[in-house]
Amino acid sequence: MTLAFIFDLDDTLYNQLQAFQYAYYRHFEDSDIGVESLYRHFRQYSDEVFEKAQDGRMSISEMHLYRITNAVRDFDINLPESKARSFQEDYEYAQQNIRLSETMTTLLSKLAKAPIVLGMITNGESDRQRAKIETLGVTQWIPENHIFISGEHGVSKPNRVIFDQVAKQLQLDIEETYYIGDNFENDVLGAANAGWKTIWFNRRNHIVAAQNEQANINIQDEDALATAINHIIASR
Repeated sequence: MTLAFIFDLDDTLYNQLQAFQYAYYRHFEDSDIGVESLYRHFRQYSDEVFEKAQDGRMSISEMHLYRITNAVRDFDINLPESKARSFQEDYEYAQQNIRLSETMTTLLSKLAKAPIVLGMITNGESDRQRAKIETLGVTQWIPENHIFISGEHGVSKPNRVIFDQVAKQLQLDIEETYYIGDNFENDVLGAANAGWKTIWFNRRNHIVAAQNEQANINIQDEDALATAINHIIASR
């Protein structure tokens, strides 16, 4: 039986706040919202309409405007469409400069040399996600044919189908497979429903309503993630 670690991309392999901070300070530096607070609301609205953007009920551009407009409205700021578009442009620009942390680089390098399976499942458009993957240099460690993007498969997390497709293609032993992700519903519940083990990388210290549904391992920072994974490998 071969151990496998399958990663999410956004806010898991890299800290998505990197790019968001750039746009935030260009547009809301004088506000008293706080970058972390606004980011949480931004992600909430992004997740809310993701499926609509995937199946064509909402355009990608509309989704981009929706998430920032509604996020700042929660803080009593009415954002004109032109400002929302400008924010998105700055956010996309900053995504061209995202980087893996030293901790994550070290972890991936170690895992790539170990007798385990490495992979990725990420939700999003093909072009946008592949641009991030290239910028981060992910294929140094995760083989190209082990990377699965929802926009290329017509199904997204938390749908069990995408997890089953990956398990079949990579010939995973699901009892020895861990999925690592930041989103409780998409990543933890999605993978758990497919029978995988889960590591919830809760960077933002989210509190979830489904208290009866817990990940196998809960961690809040990259050092703890590396420690948890190293422990799993060492205990086999």
